[in-house]
Amino acid sequence: MNTSYETIEIRKEGKIGWLLLNRPQVKNALSALTFQEIHRGIDDLVAEPDIVVIVLSGNGGVFSSGRDFNDRDIPPDFEDQRSRAFAAVEYCPKPTIAAVAGYAITGGLTLAISCDMIIAAQDSIFQDTHAKLGVITLRASRLYEVLGPMKTKELLFTSRRISSHEALAMGLINQVVPAAELEQAARALAEEISRNKPEALLAIKQVVNQIIRRDQAQLIELEELAKRRYSDLYSEQHSLDASLKPDAARSTP
Repeated sequence: MNTSYETIEIRKEGKIGWLLLNRPQVKNALSALTFQEIHRGIDDLVAEPDIVVIVLSGNGGVFSSGRDFNDRDIPPDFEDQRSRAFAAVEYCPKPTIAAVAGYAITGGLTLAISCDMIIAAQDSIFQDTHAKLGVITLRASRLYEVLGPMKTKELLFTSRRISSHEALAMGLINQVVPAAELEQAARALAEEISRNKPEALLAIKQVVNQIIRRDQAQLIELEELAKRRYSDLYSEQHSLDASLKPDAARSTP
């Protein structure tokens, strides 16, 4: 396993692989290098045959405060690198768990919801500030998969902070535990999952993800059909209105 990381820590514990954001001095803000290393770290853990489950968390009692806007070493393909990092987590063939303490804000929230499950400390805070920053979220589709349209729009439109208990109630996360028990709770869930057959876990994840993607495709198709029907009705009504209007020449005395 490649262990040359600067901004993350990779740890192997039996059948569990840990990917820990390791910039506690800046609340694990996500720099360009961090995104590169998340991608590489996931690839390294996937390549380990003994690892069955991957847990993402953060050192220093914080998951992630989001993108590091003080990062001055931004490569030209930064947006692509960031997207690839999130995709590496979301499409990881092994089950993934986010163990969230402190903050999961904007990019940190995106990273957390890219995982299959989220366990959060009682005092953790979730927030998406894209609207406040005046930019478009990269992963609205993933939020939609998790929350549905109404709660997704509420979270994105308001940019307000969500407590762990509110996040649990809206279906954003799976469990809330005391902060001191977060690591053990994540480990217990990972161990429970890892007792199953890896091949079955892979197949189940693929099937569930395909169902989600299929449902999205169907919704988009229905939406396009509705648009076309509305367009046809509008055209028919417009033609009918035009035919009922008196001809300008005939109406002249």
